[in-house]
Amino acid sequence: MEIDVQQAAEFLKANDDYLILMHASPDGDTLGCGHALCGALQRIGKRARAVCPEEIPHKFDYLFSACEKQEFEYKTVVCVDVADTKLLGEMKPVGDTAALCIDHHETNTGYAERTLVRGEYASACELMYEVINALEVEIDKDIANCIYTGAATDTGCFKFSNTTPQTHMIAAEMMKKGADYAMINYVHFDLKTHARISLEQEVLKNIRYYEGGRIALISVPLSLVNSLDADSDDVGALSSIPRQIEGVDVGICIKEKKNGSYKASLRTSQLVNAAEVCQLFGGGGHARAGGCSFFHGAEDAERRIVKASAEALRTALGKE
Repeated sequence: MEIDVQQAAEFLKANDDYLILMHASPDGDTLGCGHALCGALQRIGKRARAVCPEEIPHKFDYLFSACEKQEFEYKTVVCVDVADTKLLGEMKPVGDTAALCIDHHETNTGYAERTLVRGEYASACELMYEVINALEVEIDKDIANCIYTGAATDTGCFKFSNTTPQTHMIAAEMMKKGADYAMINYVHFDLKTHARISLEQEVLKNIRYYEGGRIALISVPLSLVNSLDADSDDVGALSSIPRQIEGVDVGICIKEKKNGSYKASLRTSQLVNAAEVCQLFGGGGHARAGGCSFFHGAEDAERRIVKASAEALRTALGKE
């Protein structure tokens, strides 16, 4: 059932003992949403706990300040920034019982009993800002840090084409509430670990081009990640590199996962809808950024995602 912001707030006020689920391969938007909602619910006297199925990179440690640690038996499951319960990994069975989903992906599968989705929003944190206001919670510095993080990271520090005037207005409001924007921007957009620098050096040695250079692809073997002692955040940061190359319309990063699968992350120009390409393989995302998984080796993953991307690109070019 699709609901609006006010209905979501009324549901949250009427229930308790919340387990808030954030997606695997966590990013700033799902983590910002989860901790902002957890903190807001605690501030109105509810018990709430935000949980991620995978380890959270240390650079997000500051988000934890928004919530108190609470131990209780959960009764109500809420998913944030989760378009499909497949994104919850081992916690998928819990996500399948979700009473509420708050999300901004147009590809949301509608798995929750109640779904609040705004596909036109740049980040789920923009929508969470509205929900928290509807809960009549005063946003403090800690919650402001959470919301600013989601807005900034899902827009590439307000550079991506999904950025809207609303994005800037909410970010400005969080700055007024005390968000440590300088620290957040430095940590997420300037700071690089030694492992990440080494990863970039290695993967760029083997970058591959297709369609006359309009598609660029890098691959990240797990053996390389392990040899450099890199973490998931170091690896995730590589996804934007291929699309940064002049003349590239489709940038692809294929990452080998610990479970033997291969995740393809797409970043595209206006010519190709990344979500539509990824949906062909059971994935999804947004128009300019999407992801999907493959299970039969790196070569199979590369062949299939390049073929689909090339077909989408040729179709777009044929219409120009």
